[in-house]
Amino acid sequence: MRLSRTLGTIAAVVVLILSAIVARAQDSGDPWNFPDFSATQLMGPAQRALSMKVHWSGTNMRVDISDAMATLYLPATGKVYRLTVYPDKTQQCIVMRTDQAKMLHSPLELLQGTQVKRTPAGTETVEGHSCKVENVVVTRHDGKTIESKVWEADDLKGVPVKIESRTEHGKIMAVYHDIVLGTQDKTLFTPPDKCTPYEKMYKVVEEKTLE
Repeated sequence: MRLSRTLGTIAAVVVLILSAIVARAQDSGDPWNFPDFSATQLMGPAQRALSMKVHWSGTNMRVDISDAMATLYLPATGKVYRLTVYPDKTQQCIVMRTDQAKMLHSPLELLQGTQVKRTPAGTETVEGHSCKVENVVVTRHDGKTIESKVWEADDLKGVPVKIESRTEHGKIMAVYHDIVLGTQDKTLFTPPDKCTPYEKMYKVVEEKTLE
């Protein structure tokens, strides 16, 4: 009887430990677990939506704003890189902390933070895809919260085909076309060896002005 009681206590402790480990993994790991993919993102009103190419790998994301400009988000390092190629083929890289990156080129980036709470909100068909809909509240690294609604395509392993987010600057919306699942080129997420820290940009501009 005593042995049975002891085994029961051990089992209960093991369950609690495993539950804590799982909870920690959900809080600190990747809450979305999207497969790697690329897509064309249309952001803004349908009549004048901005078209950009997005690449997703793990928790890393790259947004090609144009042939000459791209933004690279690497959440695990807490860094964001702004990449520019000038007409004379010279390149510039600016590196900043996540809280310094004020530009927003994709609501996909708003789905990541220190805490992510996901609540089911039904199902809908969007862009020809049967989707699970979720209301999402993300606590960002600066403590602010972002509320979003995400349409996740069943036939694309949960990759979003539409996202609506509410920010301090208003509502933003994006839809995603030409979604292709598959491993992304690692070089797309590799920043240049030399990047100018955001804090030193004023000095670089000043030096160029004096040249």
